[in-house]
Amino acid sequence: MKNSPSYALLLIITFFITLTANLFAEDVEYSYVPKKVYEKQVFPISFLANNNASNKKIIFNFSEGKQPVLKEPVIIKNGTKTFYTFYFKTTDRLFSLPKITVNLNGKKRILDGVRIPVKKLPHSKNFSGVIASGLKIKNHQVSVYDETTNLIAISFEAHDANLEDIYIPSALKDGVENAKREGSKMEINYYIVLPSTQKLLTFTYFDTIKEEFVEKSIPIIMQDASVAAQTDLNPKDDSFETLKKYTLIILTIVFALLFLWKRDFFYLVMSFISAAILLTFYTALATVCVKEGSPLYIVPSANSTTSIHIDKRYKTTKLAERNEFVKIEYTNGTVGWIKHEDLCEN
Repeated sequence: MKNSPSYALLLIITFFITLTANLFAEDVEYSYVPKKVYEKQVFPISFLANNNASNKKIIFNFSEGKQPVLKEPVIIKNGTKTFYTFYFKTTDRLFSLPKITVNLNGKKRILDGVRIPVKKLPHSKNFSGVIASGLKIKNHQVSVYDETTNLIAISFEAHDANLEDIYIPSALKDGVENAKREGSKMEINYYIVLPSTQKLLTFTYFDTIKEEFVEKSIPIIMQDASVAAQTDLNPKDDSFETLKKYTLIILTIVFALLFLWKRDFFYLVMSFISAAILLTFYTALATVCVKEGSPLYIVPSANSTTSIHIDKRYKTTKLAERNEFVKIEYTNGTVGWIKHEDLCEN
């Protein structure tokens, strides 16, 4: 027969060992794991640390190939609880996250992996490939790209978004730059070239909160202010410029003749002023030589999208200059920016 005091003591020890093990096991645990996600979706997985763990240094180690899109988690403290949220992106039909090693103040904890089914989105007309919540068009600008097309620069903002995958089917050319993530929020600049006859840009994105496709429209209206890449593309085409030019020439000649006839220096001064204005506004712009194979950028930025490459050594007029870029006009009226390093000797 068992000794009653010894048996009771054994039960107490077993109870405390089990309780302690449970406490340690619950130092860090899953807080939120989505039940399903969509192809190429960016989504959160959250972890909860209790009060004991939140005051210690925590490092999450994920397996190779299953790294979050941002290394650092979004940390939110709520009373005695601390939440650590990482964002992942689906690449396979089944999102599988192997066991996670958590280094808690020098001690390792192992969390079981997760498996999340990945759904395929249904077909949607004009789908841009963007999966997000609360997509906003912060601003947009329309300007001339060449003789038959316009350039639309759009600034987007969204949460839990894959804005880097944006592609609008009607685009003749497009590109993204200045992509920036901060927690769940993402911002990006998108450039798209469309026919100049198109007056409305319409596309859809999939809203993960509403669980439906949402349509967005942007009116394509030329504005006075323009994107830096395309300001005053071809001032010589202004029909009024010819009239102003010949008016100044005639005034210069008339004032010069009046001076010779009247011998009045007032007419000589007016002749010089007219000539000075003529030279100031209509002196030929400087020419530059561009190396063969040089990229022609849409905007004067190191991260800008390349529209085309110069197919041969090319001499053209310098339209403007900004930092290390020079704006030029290429064949067929295409305008863009060339880096200084891609200029050759005339």
